[in-house]
Amino acid sequence: MPPQTQPFRTEPWQLRYLFDLGFQGWLVHIGVVLLTGSLLIAANPGVAWPAFWTGLMLVLSGAMAALSKAHSSAERHSDHDYIRAGWGHTVLTALVGLTWGCGAIFVSLHSDFNLLAIYSLALGGTALGAVSSQHGVPRSAFVSIWTSVPLLAAAHLMEAPSPVMGVMVLLYALILSLLTVRMHRFLATNHNLTQSLDGKVAQLTETSAELVKARQEAEDANLSKSRFLAQASHDLRQPIHAIGLLTASLKDTRLNREQRQMVGSIESSVESVTSLFGSLLDISRLDVGGVTPHPAPLDLGAFLDQVVALNREFATKSRCRLSHVKSAAWVETDGNLLLTMVQNVLTNAFKYAPGSRVLIGPRRIGGKLALQICDCGPGIEPSQLEAVFSEFYRLESVEAGGTVEGMGLGLAIVRGLGDLLGLEVRLSSVPGHGTSIVIAGLKAAAQPRSGSARKGRTHPLAGKRICLIDDDEPVRRATAGLLERWGCVVKSGAGADEIAEECDAILADMQLGNAMSGLDAIAAIRRRSEKTIPAVILTGHSDAETLEKIAAANLPVLSKPVRPAELRAMLTRLCLGL
Repeated sequence: MPPQTQPFRTEPWQLRYLFDLGFQGWLVHIGVVLLTGSLLIAANPGVAWPAFWTGLMLVLSGAMAALSKAHSSAERHSDHDYIRAGWGHTVLTALVGLTWGCGAIFVSLHSDFNLLAIYSLALGGTALGAVSSQHGVPRSAFVSIWTSVPLLAAAHLMEAPSPVMGVMVLLYALILSLLTVRMHRFLATNHNLTQSLDGKVAQLTETSAELVKARQEAEDANLSKSRFLAQASHDLRQPIHAIGLLTASLKDTRLNREQRQMVGSIESSVESVTSLFGSLLDISRLDVGGVTPHPAPLDLGAFLDQVVALNREFATKSRCRLSHVKSAAWVETDGNLLLTMVQNVLTNAFKYAPGSRVLIGPRRIGGKLALQICDCGPGIEPSQLEAVFSEFYRLESVEAGGTVEGMGLGLAIVRGLGDLLGLEVRLSSVPGHGTSIVIAGLKAAAQPRSGSARKGRTHPLAGKRICLIDDDEPVRRATAGLLERWGCVVKSGAGADEIAEECDAILADMQLGNAMSGLDAIAAIRRRSEKTIPAVILTGHSDAETLEKIAAANLPVLSKPVRPAELRAMLTRLCLGL
């Protein structure tokens, strides 16, 4: 809104400003009137007009002070009341100005020049005071100036034949008028800026409130999403887990060639669904902050052996030659999250570089250890090196026959987990010569003390007694069947109460339907046998709270759907005390 510059147009805010300044100003004016009136009465003894002038000025000044006090911003009035009071103020100001001007004429007629000079100082001072206190409503200031100062100029013309003093007094009135306009413009501009600022503050306050509300809604949505993922994780993993175990058991039966091909197709489909499902859950958990690292000393050599063992079958299917560099180093990190990172990188290598050599091994960078994974595949164009870390971004591969399977989440998960673990993921590639990914920033750790390992057998699981606890009967039957094919003696049930025999290892689902968790079942069996029986938790839940409970119990965990090779490796390690 442009500044208010029209001198006779007023707004309620101008009148409030006028009355706020007016009360103190008119009190000062009363003091000036008393001094001036005393001087006039003393200079004109026995004359009536000085006393009349003084009395009239005191009445008018008192009325102006009362009007200002009654309409100050401390009192509430309507806009109409302010406008009406403003015109009353202007009328009274005109009467005060005329009284000052008439007094100058009387002084010129009945006194000498010295008294007129003193009176001129008093009148000029009150005119200047009117500018400082009434510039909010310019019409009142103009009325005060032009009803008094021109009469003072006329009084000087009457006192002296020369017009110089009269002209100077009129110039003074003009200067006061210009000053009034400039001060009013400044006041109006300041008011408009204040109004604009208030509007911006109100807008920002409203926007801030909307942002707070939106953030709360987003947090609620994330919480709902996290709860949904936790439940969906368990409910969807269960059937996939059972299908995988049944397929592995079916492969060990006598099948003809066509049947084996069908089982192989089922197994491949299950692995694809498992991979896609796992990627979606991993990226969702990262988005909602549902992944909490649990750093611990990790044997890098044993870790690499495990990686190669878990991926040997996948490497064979993709005709890749997977090898690794031995290491005796120990690092401080979360082994499960690091394994997920390496698995995703290797899966990409198998998909995009089939038939090539894949090498994984440690190296030292900047005083810290790193893992480097290289392949001899087709490589990646420089323009796509950063894009491959975006969610749902997939490359096309001539070697793989066009667009490969997957959702384009693997490297996005790798980078997200790397940020979580404080690790840097570096990608370099030369088109036609291969790709290298380095996971840098692993901190070296001291090797923890451990007991002596038992000697293994040719068939380490043969004859081992496994307690299997799972409330899902199809999953329990599928798991028991697979364990029995490995030579295990299985004692299974939906809870700890259904198992009375001692065992060499416990395999328990985390969520049981009898208000007991797998942790409770393991603890009950251990108390009954009075031994710390090795145990592993199987779970379809991936939320931080569940994983923290398992970590607090110091138990290993396998996430459903679990690969048979992973399950066999874990049970072998537990039964042999490795």
